[in-house]
Amino acid sequence: MSVLGSWLAATLACLATLALPAAGETRAKGGQGGEMAKGGVDLVAAAKPHPGPSPAFTLTSPAVKDGGALPTEFTGDGAGASLPLSWSNVPRGTVSLALVMHHLDPEGKTKVYWLVVDIDPKTTSVAKNAPDFGRLGLSTVHDRVEYAPPHSKGPGLKKYVLTLFALSAKPNLPDAAQPISLETLLPVMKGKILGAADLTVTYTRPTGASDEPAKRPARPGPPRPAGGKGD
Repeated sequence: MSVLGSWLAATLACLATLALPAAGETRAKGGQGGEMAKGGVDLVAAAKPHPGPSPAFTLTSPAVKDGGALPTEFTGDGAGASLPLSWSNVPRGTVSLALVMHHLDPEGKTKVYWLVVDIDPKTTSVAKNAPDFGRLGLSTVHDRVEYAPPHSKGPGLKKYVLTLFALSAKPNLPDAAQPISLETLLPVMKGKILGAADLTVTYTRPTGASDEPAKRPARPGPPRPAGGKGD
């Protein structure tokens, strides 16, 4: 073999080695070309104990079934009312309840629509637009201490999850002058969660619906400057 032939053979062998993955090497899952798909951690789901210690603990609504379509009345395209809720089989030893309604946006970020803490464990239901069944926390949708009706931008079905946490002790939260956020709440609930009950609802924006959220007076609670956008 000539010198040129030997050089070509060695070069081709080298290129073949670079093109093949090493033994045991796998491509990253979730995207083409080995790229990971966008996503994030569902903070509320991650906080729930697994497996659920109280499967009989349930959260329901007379306005919508679990997994059902949210009536427009309870969205930003309607009256923006908060859902009526009821729950049963609260775990023994529950001292306090906390409610979180959240949604994961396309980037995997946890968006909070409704946050209520210090709910009396003797409470078993709340009416539509109930304002005073606990201490209201911060909605991250528009950065206000109130219920934020779903008003997700863009077409397609969106999913929202309401989770009721049963706690063995009242969470140690800031005084009433400080707004409660999900990031504030989750760490102080750790080790106190006796059970969690979910109610999942969906919503699809009507064709031609405006992406501008309806202007409504803030609900009771410490005011925060508006500045977020509906998701």
